[in-house]
Amino acid sequence: MNIKLGILGEKNIVQRVQEITKQFPSIEALPFILSEPGDVLTQAEGAVRCDALLFTDYCSYHEAVKQKQKQMMFYIDYDEYSILSSILYAGKLSRKKCLSIDYPEDIKLVDFTRDTVLTGYELFSIDYNKQNVENIQKLIDFHKELFYQQKTDLILTSRKDVYIGLLQEDLPVHFIQIAEKCIVQALEKAAQILEIESYSTNLIMTGILSLKESPPIHLHHQVHTEIRKYLSEFCKKYDAMLLPTKNSHYFIIGTSKLIKVIKENYRAFPLIDDIEKIAGSPIALAFGLGLNPLSSQKHAYLALEACQSDKGSLSYLVNECQEKIGPIGQRKNIDTNKLFYALVHQARLNNELSYLFIQFIVERNNEPFSSNDIADFYQVTKRSAERTVKKLLSGEIIQISGKESPYIKGRPRKLFVLNQ
Repeated sequence: MNIKLGILGEKNIVQRVQEITKQFPSIEALPFILSEPGDVLTQAEGAVRCDALLFTDYCSYHEAVKQKQKQMMFYIDYDEYSILSSILYAGKLSRKKCLSIDYPEDIKLVDFTRDTVLTGYELFSIDYNKQNVENIQKLIDFHKELFYQQKTDLILTSRKDVYIGLLQEDLPVHFIQIAEKCIVQALEKAAQILEIESYSTNLIMTGILSLKESPPIHLHHQVHTEIRKYLSEFCKKYDAMLLPTKNSHYFIIGTSKLIKVIKENYRAFPLIDDIEKIAGSPIALAFGLGLNPLSSQKHAYLALEACQSDKGSLSYLVNECQEKIGPIGQRKNIDTNKLFYALVHQARLNNELSYLFIQFIVERNNEPFSSNDIADFYQVTKRSAERTVKKLLSGEIIQISGKESPYIKGRPRKLFVLNQ
């Protein structure tokens, strides 16, 4: 897969990212230089042919997000190593070794003053919420006050807007340089998510709807007319195709939009209730995912077999790995309070990750999942998702439920379920 990735930022960092991108054969890095803050939207609009955009600073990314650019967007984030290396580099220029520094609050900044390499340094730090980019003046005032009180003689900032503001007042300010590993992680994340997105859009979904009981003869024509009308509107909405057959089965064939609506309705699926009301009897609604029409249809018939296990209405999905998911539309009971407590105290996840995992489990209706599913949901790298899975396993939150058959090169991926 060849990815066209637009790199937006100042010339030096863009060239640096381009050089590092050579490690990723699947990525073609296209430079878009930001000379002034107002260039963000102009350059982003000029990158319409790119599959995604990678911003070298969060402020530019945030500005583009507000304007709802069509492409998928990423940004390069800081880490503790970036901050420490910048302190050591800038410290050579500080006569008093007294620095003020700002950094995003989601970085758990260690107490660098205890690090032996920073012996003799005095650091004044302030963190900020990345999402609140309007706090620029608060950060500028923080650095100015310390400098004019002669408590510091050098300023380090992780915000481009703060850097420009302090530079205009002729204050000794330096921009925190992003470590190479942060750039690599951002490129890995972009490549993985785009690959998953591309893969998902190439899949084909086949749905089979059948009535478990035939309508009364005098209502037969009316019932099937209403079902066809309802399904025609459903297919039109989700770019799918409806193919009625002689044996009262209905075939629904679609791609990304149909796949998305099924995945979003694991817990409650209005289509099932609506068709059941029209038919006046239980229905079987089976879905099959595949890399081509034949495999998709084959998996749909496997799902249809599962739908016959009960006299009531049932819906199952068999994915491209022949993994059965369902029953769809039947909400499973998940004790979210108990799960949250276990995530924090047993798996040692922070609050944000705990809430995200609960949202992930609830939306999937507690169906088996792989580390790739977590990476896709969290929009993180596979390595990061595997670290989360490892914590969940060690905390006995989840257990291995099996392996999915490989649909691409590589080893079969492990599947997990809640350990309840």
